[in-house]
Amino acid sequence: MNLLLLYEPEEKNTAGRLVRFIKRKKYKLTVSPRAVTRDKPESPADLMTLAGPLAASSHIMALLSGSPDLTPWFAFAAGFSLGSGRSLLIFPTAPAPPEFPGEAVIFHDDHDLDRYLAAETEEWERKETFRQAKTALLDMGVPFNEESLERCIREGKREAVSYFLEAGFSPNAQDKAGVPLLNLAARAGNRNIVSLLLKAGASVNFQAEDRGTTALIDSTAGKYTDIMDLLLEAGADVNLKSKDGQSALIIAVGLNDEASTERLLAAGANADEPDSLGASARKYALLFNKPAIVALFNTYAGRA
Repeated sequence: MNLLLLYEPEEKNTAGRLVRFIKRKKYKLTVSPRAVTRDKPESPADLMTLAGPLAASSHIMALLSGSPDLTPWFAFAAGFSLGSGRSLLIFPTAPAPPEFPGEAVIFHDDHDLDRYLAAETEEWERKETFRQAKTALLDMGVPFNEESLERCIREGKREAVSYFLEAGFSPNAQDKAGVPLLNLAARAGNRNIVSLLLKAGASVNFQAEDRGTTALIDSTAGKYTDIMDLLLEAGADVNLKSKDGQSALIIAVGLNDEASTERLLAAGANADEPDSLGASARKYALLFNKPAIVALFNTYAGRA
């Protein structure tokens, strides 16, 4: 963000004060002061010397001590601003004339300017982040759409996924089957992307519409204990069930996965909650003679 500050020589002190004020606020913008003159009517050649600075700016601010009708340089800058879509800011240093260009923003004091720059800088940074992320993806040959994001998650392309999130794609988006992005990453065993999505605000207990599974259930099914650790640390509910009534613990027992079973029990998983068939994780362990897992139940959940 580059603010071009145009002022006449007699406004040098006011211009300097505004520059110091803006820099003191530490906004992420560059202020480019430039003195102009109204001692004589500017020639077309004189006015064209403003073309370069105007083109390099994102916002154009003019200090005006008189009527804009008598200021050729202001008319040139205003026309450039309105024609190129740049913001035109006006800081009158005398009683404001009755009319200014309709798109101009007029400030009456430093407080007004401060509020405007705070909001404008935030919006500018958001748009610039979006632009840079989109450009980076296109430079990588990655289409800028939701289906491409889902594919990148399945393929473990962390850098591309990070750009999508920077561009504003929701970490809680779902694919066409209703599977949340976090579940896609968990099913694919992509720990780095699971971590990335969680940091971006993905809901850890979001359930997929296709199977009713959470990311924790999906990671348990894949025996991805490193992903399970991330999800448990993020507050995953260990007792949520899929559409068929199976919890992560029941799945871990069915896979004879001692490591996952212990993690879930230590996190508070219910050993005796039945699935849709009426059997609990503990009952499955006893039924299928899994003594090591039964021992884990006895340690963490007491004896049946």
